[in-house]
Amino acid sequence: MKITQTAEKIKGNFAMDVSVDVHKDTLNCFFETGGREYYDEFRNRNTMISKKLKAYHEIAMEHGRKTLRIICEPTGQYQNKLFRTARHMGFLTCLVSTESVAKFRVIETNDTGKTDIKDPRVIRTLGQLNKTIRHRHLDNEYLVLRKYNRIYDEAECAIISLKGRINKLLVELFCDYSFQKDFLYSASGTALLEKFHCNPYRIVTAGYKRFRRTMKKAAPRIWETSLQRLWDDAQSSVLNELPDDYIETLQTHLQQLIHDYREQAYRKEATTEKMIRLLNRLRKKDPNIPPATRGVINDKNLARLIGETGPLCDFANWRLLMRYAGLNIRMRQSGKYKGENKITKKGRVLLRKILLNIALPLVKRGRMYGDYYHRKKEVDRMVGNKAMTCVARHFLRKFYGWYKSGEVFNRDRFFTCETQYRKAA
Repeated sequence: MKITQTAEKIKGNFAMDVSVDVHKDTLNCFFETGGREYYDEFRNRNTMISKKLKAYHEIAMEHGRKTLRIICEPTGQYQNKLFRTARHMGFLTCLVSTESVAKFRVIETNDTGKTDIKDPRVIRTLGQLNKTIRHRHLDNEYLVLRKYNRIYDEAECAIISLKGRINKLLVELFCDYSFQKDFLYSASGTALLEKFHCNPYRIVTAGYKRFRRTMKKAAPRIWETSLQRLWDDAQSSVLNELPDDYIETLQTHLQQLIHDYREQAYRKEATTEKMIRLLNRLRKKDPNIPPATRGVINDKNLARLIGETGPLCDFANWRLLMRYAGLNIRMRQSGKYKGENKITKKGRVLLRKILLNIALPLVKRGRMYGDYYHRKKEVDRMVGNKAMTCVARHFLRKFYGWYKSGEVFNRDRFFTCETQYRKAA
């Protein structure tokens, strides 16, 4: 028999729980006090929210409760008005998992139906059982940094999409273009776009001497072999003999896509600079934030990581941070059956994406995680995605310890547990 001593949780009777089912235009509220149940529905507008919360607070005061605790599910942005107003009025706020509400609804109501009346009751019950999630109120710098992180990610996704569309269009316009995709975004590719719009018909019409002279003037370091190769590709492509109007349409569309690409690239670069400036401001408030370290993490990735995690001091241990990222392990075991262990993926999607982007250059042979990653693949026979997830988990855990220590990066300490490190020291 295994006996574990647990601390008894004592819930204070000073706050009245108000459970809210949040929609874009309406809020459905439910609370219970003094042996009575109250259900209310009103518009999701700041003036109406303030009025209703004030009335609920008066009811709570009549029954000996000092404040309100607002509980709801995360709904993207629609709960923000409710939470900001409640915070401004001095009330408590917390969240419940949408998955918990969906599964607990069957227990609460004994059926699988869903209505706007049922959900607030389910949320209330989860609140009474203390199955709540802390609503983090981020400071201004972290809030802005997180928003910049979103803008950066949107620009990066737009760039990837635009590159795909440009390459697809290039197959139609310059069908025998034989260069790699990145050539078009180099200095030589920029010259080709600006002077000839990457149009093989314009290149052939100009003639090789004029084409070479123009390209050399715009991109002096372009290789002679590249010029000859471009000329040969253009001569081969014009044999496709597209109609003139169709060529003009393709050329115009290509110019528009290139313009959009450059705008997104500029936005991405400008956002990176803003994130790094914000990171430097945060370092003055929190000296424990690690510095950029060559071969480990640069300022851009550090700013993105901190922007998604928020203040690392909010997490009591690395396991809570792992749950926040959705990298905690979900185990399936019953009797003799042992299922495959997987990560839950219930946390922040963008945080996991950033961790994988940080880990990607570190898993090359000779880099920090080269031996660790290839051992997972070759010895443990893991597929690449799973091995990368192991690297991301390891990095996040060690990054938390690095932050807590407040010391400079120590590679030996990074890959050694505390007991072995102390024994070796």
